[in-house]
Amino acid sequence: MRYCPSTRIDYDDDVDECVVGGGPLVEGSAREMFEDIPEDAWVELDLVSTLTHATHIVEALDEISIPCYIEAMYSGDVKVGYTANILVPDNMFEDALEVQQSLPAPVDDDDFFIDPDNDDF
Repeated sequence: MRYCPSTRIDYDDDVDECVVGGGPLVEGSAREMFEDIPEDAWVELDLVSTLTHATHIVEALDEISIPCYIEAMYSGDVKVGYTANILVPDNMFEDALEVQQSLPAPVDDDDFFIDPDNDDF
């Protein structure tokens, strides 16, 4: 596993640079940046549809001092690309989830197109 120290995103070994910031990756996990939190104390928030949205959530969590990092998951689908899990300490899960749910989800560009074959418009 490799991670980006500036965005705190963990990637699979086959990724060479951060998808969000373009920076170089280092060996290990972003979790290692939080040495005082045991490995088994981390829990996942709700799945996030894009890495960019995940980084916005992390910025909001940083503002209220909730430690966190991101696990990038490549779907193999060019349209979907990366999804993400944000991990937080289990004792801060409820507060972190509230922050995550308070931030608007990104708008899918496809939502702006009307499909004339769809009966819903």
